[in-house]
Amino acid sequence: MELTREQCRNIKGCAILMIMIHNFVDHPLHIDCNEMFYSQGATDAFLANLFTESSIWYIFSFAGWIGVALFMFLSGYGLCRKYDNQPVNTGSYIWSHAVKLWKLLIPVYLTYVVVSSLLFNEDYWLRSIIAQITLTINPLDYGNSGFVINPGVYWFFGAIMQFYLLFLVLRKLSVKSLWVLTCIFIGIHYLVLFVIAHNEFMTWTRHNFIGWAVPFLLGMIAARTRLAPSKRVLVIVCIVSFIFLSISMISKALSPFTEVFTILLFASIFQLFSWRAFSFLGTISASIFVIHPFVRIIFYNVTDVASHTLALTSAYFVITVIVSFLHNRLLNQTGKKRDPASAE
Repeated sequence: MELTREQCRNIKGCAILMIMIHNFVDHPLHIDCNEMFYSQGATDAFLANLFTESSIWYIFSFAGWIGVALFMFLSGYGLCRKYDNQPVNTGSYIWSHAVKLWKLLIPVYLTYVVVSSLLFNEDYWLRSIIAQITLTINPLDYGNSGFVINPGVYWFFGAIMQFYLLFLVLRKLSVKSLWVLTCIFIGIHYLVLFVIAHNEFMTWTRHNFIGWAVPFLLGMIAARTRLAPSKRVLVIVCIVSFIFLSISMISKALSPFTEVFTILLFASIFQLFSWRAFSFLGTISASIFVIHPFVRIIFYNVTDVASHTLALTSAYFVITVIVSFLHNRLLNQTGKKRDPASAE
């Protein structure tokens, strides 16, 4: 599957929009989503509010998490496209990706810790801070109050570092072997869902590569499978995948396939259409990801987020995008100053 840079930016933009709105509305609405596990109560609550005046917020709350699957897909896709035809120096590869994550994480995270501690009385263990910064907190955050990921969305940094390391092992595998692994991880999802069925363990899998291996592997497969489907085929894939995605999100039997149908739907949509707004959000998506928890905690403490009026959510969105745009500009300027090759 060939995806252009513009198409990848569109997918990123759509994904980060879903994530930032989902993370803003899910807690005040008190509705869980079927991410890594299935809750009939959450499904019933979602369906009961699907056709109310607040339906848009319930949709984001219940389904917005699939934006993470899109990012994992793009990570697998991008790593394959970048490294498949060149030798990889293991040390340089690991260091460069760690630095890229630290550049995003450390300044905003430490600011978040200071502000939330001083203004909002949140407590942090030093061991948690160290583990978060060293990208090792994900496997440690399992029923251990000394290692708590806060803000919760920052689990992504440790998980994506795991995938950067895992890619070194997977990059030599054939497409056939990657398909076999994908099926194995879907089977693991079924095992966790129907046999283990322990919420604490499910949360742990969500914070580590086990929970997101399927979209990452699909990204690798897509990068190595040079398909060029016609517009008619893409339209059919969009329709079919939307139907099955809708079913999988409210059906325990199909819920482990949610990420598969998510990838099929959005990869097909953005081969058919392109939106400049999504492309812009995709360009600054990394900054939005690290900035939106900071804006969210401020809104949670100074406004009545339970109402979730359009004006309130719009204000949260606009402020997050503006600050993220400035953050992105600062990152780019800093990068240019540190890169001798960029000097003219």
